[in-house]
Amino acid sequence: MENESPLVLTFDPQTVDHLGAKMYSHLPNALAELVANAYDADATQVLIRIESNGSVSITDDGHGMSREDVSTKYLHIGRNRRLDQSASTESGRRRVSGKKGLGKLALFGIGKRVELMTTRSNSKERTCIVMSYDDMMASDGAYRPTESQGEVTLETHGTAVRLSDLKRTSPINGSDVAVGLARLFNYVDADFKIVVESPEGERFRVTPESRLDAVDVEFEWNFPQDWSDDDAFELSKGTSGHIVASKTPLRHGMRGITLYVKGRLANEPEYFGASESSYAYSYLSGYLAVDYLDDLDPDVIATDRRAIDWDTEETMELRDRLQMLVARIGLEWRQRRKLKKKDESEAALGSTTEEWVNSIRTEEREAVRGIVAAIESDDVEIPVAQQTELLRMVQKVAPPRAEYVWRHLHPEIQQVTRAFYERDDFYTAVNEAIKRYVNRTKSSAGLDSGEAARIVSQAFGGNGKLQVFAPYLNLFDPSTAYNVEQGQMHVSMGVVAGFRNPLAHEEVEKLHSSGAFSFDDCLDALSIISHLMRRLDGAQHRP
Repeated sequence: MENESPLVLTFDPQTVDHLGAKMYSHLPNALAELVANAYDADATQVLIRIESNGSVSITDDGHGMSREDVSTKYLHIGRNRRLDQSASTESGRRRVSGKKGLGKLALFGIGKRVELMTTRSNSKERTCIVMSYDDMMASDGAYRPTESQGEVTLETHGTAVRLSDLKRTSPINGSDVAVGLARLFNYVDADFKIVVESPEGERFRVTPESRLDAVDVEFEWNFPQDWSDDDAFELSKGTSGHIVASKTPLRHGMRGITLYVKGRLANEPEYFGASESSYAYSYLSGYLAVDYLDDLDPDVIATDRRAIDWDTEETMELRDRLQMLVARIGLEWRQRRKLKKKDESEAALGSTTEEWVNSIRTEEREAVRGIVAAIESDDVEIPVAQQTELLRMVQKVAPPRAEYVWRHLHPEIQQVTRAFYERDDFYTAVNEAIKRYVNRTKSSAGLDSGEAARIVSQAFGGNGKLQVFAPYLNLFDPSTAYNVEQGQMHVSMGVVAGFRNPLAHEEVEKLHSSGAFSFDDCLDALSIISHLMRRLDGAQHRP
């Protein structure tokens, strides 16, 4: 080691400050650079350990670096690795995700002390360096980190980085770090595992889908399966991804569609200019992989990998397509959600709202239709349970065949007529009502069988067997009672003569086609018979 020149990091101090401390102020974003390095080093395991003293260590089992690699590659700021090696990793199994060579500066955005220990595959030599942010900024642009060497077994390889003297003072939550990293990566390799370990030893796996674990998914779109014939552009570019709609509005940090390039975040969640005034977008989250952007020249991905340069011809075309996609999904979400809420509400109500509203024959039907449409509208944010309850309340006021129920018919009249009325057999409904009334009258008065007109004439009237006004005799003048008794008889005879007799002797079709007996006539007749039946309920035998 005495014959080797010291390791040197050459730079302008402002470069470290602007590309490190200023650009990477969030822990997951800085750690993402180390995870990307591990991925490009063909690692299969990455362990991020949050230590009890507040430090953070990141260990991988990749192919590691030799001392020469550390000197010429790691300590070379801004090295574009794709200019001196292929676009694939050493194993050839992965596409290289790192490109700009600025990742090591990200670490100084969160901590002032960086310790690196690395061992190259098939080597017994371990290279260790320690870099201090304060010493680096105080140097003249040629910083010499503290260096040491060690010996390990041939089976040992990989890289470990420890960040200490962190700038943040609040505790680091392992779960939050895992979720944050999940938003920054979309690596789909089955043999690449990222785990975050808390100071208490609890472990959190970072997976492509874990960023959506907190979403209570109601609907989802998987691509390329859900591309349509109109999505030839997306198909030709190999775009894939997963977009979901939540059952409830998402918090701001969860909203939007994230773009990934070669497994790494390239553009933070957004809606790409689609009308964000639509509340539908507060329910949408997901990601798309647009790997072809990595092959564009010049580079269109920002240094901190949080935004894409949308001012190039290729990216403007992509943005237009993404805008149309988001608008389409927003529309589909509204339609799906409206149908689902409608189905769930109608299942709870026991019938479709169309059947219910259309069953109302009076002019109030359109008013009820307007109320129901407002409750079911996808422009109104109402949970299914609340929507169902509101529809139930309206149905109590305006139930199916509301004009029938609004009459408040006598229970016995409803019992014998509802089935006929609901199938528009108005003639039979009135006949059955009259039959029930006449039979009740005959039974209450103790009369023998006979014609309906004779039964009601003997049961009611001033000298009839029954007194329908008996409960009120002590409250009114005798002439009032006599008039009511006579009225009961005459109205009863009128019902028999005006409804039962014509219906019994005329052709039903002729009555229907001529308009001589409508559903309104049926309702009026049922209301009159209900009135007579209620009088009969309180009738007493004449002394």
